[in-house]
Parts: sequence; structure tokens; C-alpha cells
Amino acid sequence: MGKSKKIDLRIPPRKPVWNIWQGFFLIAIVTLIEYPLGWLETPRILDSTRGILSFIGVGLGDVLLYFIVIALFLRLIHRPFSELGFVKPRKRFVVLGFVVGVLLFLGIGILGNALTHLLGTPPPQSFAEAVNGANYWEFSLLTILGGIVAPIKEEMLFRGLIYPPLRRALGKGKGMLLTGLFFATLHFDLVRFLPLFIGGVVLTWLYERSSSIWPSIVAHGTWNSLMAVALLIQRF
Repeated sequence: MGKSKKIDLRIPPRKPVWNIWQGFFLIAIVTLIEYPLGWLETPRILDSTRGILSFIGVGLGDVLLYFIVIALFLRLIHRPFSELGFVKPRKRFVVLGFVVGVLLFLGIGILGNALTHLLGTPPPQSFAEAVNGANYWEFSLLTILGGIVAPIKEEMLFRGLIYPPLRRALGKGKGMLLTGLFFATLHFDLVRFLPLFIGGVVLTWLYERSSSIWPSIVAHGTWNSLMAVALLIQRF
């Protein structure tokens, strides 16, 4: 009995008390709040300080809103944030997260270039536009947003909230694939769909492997930060 209980309480939870539809409902709530605020619209003036600061402000507001909504939900169902995977990881998994982030940057970059040659060059993402128009201090703020803040939110959402109920209902393999599918779909980028899907699956695997959300955050943040640096280098 004691051994079984220990397995059930591992993070990520093998028996989460929430289901996938509740997770989607929380996403819908945030979307309904952000729509009238104009936060879902593509920014237009990302080559100016005002536009970049507005982009950063919206990004921070989006993260804060998700934290508030998810925190209220967890409080309502009487569960701690640790059940999303916010627990101390083993050091080797933190190192693995960094290595995975570097490999994702290299592998996904190569795949993305190949798809660009086949399908044509897609419009740049908003983050890329902001980096291309940023000075050095604006670039620093964008790197903090893309390399730290946004990965915490996305991992909390996709790996912490969405994956556990999918894992319970469908098993690890299908749960990882579907989580990667949702991760790619909600980025709304058809040309980059396959690279994002693969990245989403790898990040979910890391979450499953480490039983903590932090290695996935490290990998995601490393991936994003290296992309930002690569974009900056391309300007010269």
C-alpha cells in the first residue's frame, strides 16, 4: 500500500484531479479576457521602442493572467502548484535540460531551414520582428521575456496542466504526442508546425523523464535564447 501511494504522488501526478476539458476551459477564459484588450492581435510597430515595449508589456500581462487564472483554479480544487511540476529537480536533469535546449535549437533550426526551402519563407514571428528592430537594452528585455518568462508560462500550461490528464487517459506515448500537437497548434504557424510539434514532444518527454517542470523550462528557455542570439547575429 505504501509503495502504491508513493507512485501515485509522483510529479507530474499520475492521477491528476483535473481533466483535459478543464485545462481547455482555462485557456478559453484567458482568451476571452485578452481578446477585448487587443492582446491577441499581431503587433504592427515592432521597429520602434514604443512598439517593442508594448510587445513586452503584452507578453508579461499574458503570463501574469495565466498565472492568476491557473492559481485560482488550483485553489478551487485544493491542489498545490507542485502538482504542475514545480518541484526541485535533480541536478543532472537541469544539465540535461540545457543540453536538450541546445539540441532543439540545432535540430529544429536545420529542419526549419529545410522546410523553408520546400514551402517558402514564412512571415517572421512577432518575437523575431521585435528582435530585428531592437537596440541592445531592448534585446536584453526581449531575451528575458522569451528565454525565461514565456517558457515558464508555456511549460506550466502545456506540460504542467495539459499533459497529466492526457497521460492518465491515453498513456505516456499518446499523451506526449497530443501535448506536442496542442503546443504546435496553439502557436498558429502552419509552416513551423512540424518543428514546433517535435519540440513540444521532446519537452514533454523531458518533463516525464525528470518528474519536474524545471528541466523543461531550462530546455525551452535555452532554445528560445539561442534563437534570439542567432537573430541578433544575422543583423550584422
